Amino acid sequence: MAETRLLARLVEDLQTLSLAGAGQLPLVVEPVNVNDLLADVETSFSAWAGAAGIDLRVEVVANAANGIVDGDEGRLDQVLGNLMANALRHTPAGGTITLWAEPTSQGVRIIFRDTGEGIPREDLPYMFDRFWRGDRSCSHVTGAGSGLGLAIARQLVQAHGGTIQVESQPG
Repeated sequence: MAETRLLARLVEDLQTLSLAGAGQLPLVVEPVNVNDLLADVETSFSAWAGAAGIDLRVEVVANAANGIVDGDEGRLDQVLGNLMANALRHTPAGGTITLWAEPTSQGVRIIFRDTGEGIPREDLPYMFDRFWRGDRSCSHVTGAGSGLGLAIARQLVQAHGGTIQVESQPG
């Protein structure tokens, strides 16, 4: 049963990537409160973070009027969920993940910062590629991913007219 769910999720992820890449992903665009998105991420992942011994900190947009963006709330929630799951997989016990948003002239910038193991400079250009995994072992301590989460995050952000980037260094 678990294998069937995993396969169904993989097919759904590949369909999302295909539609987004072709510019055909349907989005339900409406005003979205970024503070609500951040609160949802905190609620969804706080138990996982706590069980892993990771301090999860979520900060809200100071000026609520600047925290409203036009977008598909479900898809934006999916982006943040993919990014948070990735941060949790790569942050050791005793570490910290901080998530916050800040207004910009173009909208809102959402930032993740973690005390994970870091990413080698030569891997950074591939972070958002399909099926790419920094951990090239067959299994990972916290479970292997499909290598699609960050690719999906990039496609969904781009479908909203935004950009996504990573800055990191080992250690």
